[in-house]
Amino acid sequence: MKEKSLIVYISNRGYAEKVMDFARGLGARGGTVISGKSSLSDEDEKFFKITIHPEKDVLLIVCLDKEKDKIMESIYQKFGSNSAAEGLVFALQVDRLVGVELK
Repeated sequence: MKEKSLIVYISNRGYAEKVMDFARGLGARGGTVISGKSSLSDEDEKFFKITIHPEKDVLLIVCLDKEKDKIMESIYQKFGSNSAAEGLVFALQVDRLVGVELK
């Protein structure tokens, strides 16, 4: 059984499609983009020296564990907190996946 992970990437609105295209070049097969809004109030707009914009993109990518680190590190280097996207990326272990087979 191949171990799988869910990569979660959160950024300012408008970057998720660019990040997904970039991740495909690294071996990701596809992902899901969700539009969101930050829950921070106006007075909390700075967080760890990052300006928090209210409109967010959330990109979800399921991948094999062996691909996870390369995809995450590369995304962060290009679209991380020091870029205009101000992105954050993390991963969660996937116990079970039904309906999609990763090869």
